[in-house]
Amino acid sequence: METMEFIALIALIISVILLIKVYSLQARLNDLKSDVERLENRSGMSGTSLSGTTATAPPQVLNSDVSENINERLLQLIREGKKIQAIKELRVARGLSLKEAKDYVDGLGRI
Repeated sequence: METMEFIALIALIISVILLIKVYSLQARLNDLKSDVERLENRSGMSGTSLSGTTATAPPQVLNSDVSENINERLLQLIREGKKIQAIKELRVARGLSLKEAKDYVDGLGRI
């Protein structure tokens, strides 16, 4: 067997091994994607990142004069370190979900 044939045979074997590895990694990636989608659907996090690094602006649900009073009350609670109380009061006042209220209060806290 000549040197070139030997090198070609080794290259072919390495190529097959790498191809198998790529298919294996692709299958794992697909499994992870489906797990992430399942977790997002279970926790109601559609449209957000699991890493939590995406900054979202507060939703525009409070825009009247009454809303200004609510915003002032929420800002006061945030300054006092009562963020959970602020979330509770917003949920009661506007009938928001826990996530919506938390996102809104977090947005107010950034102002």
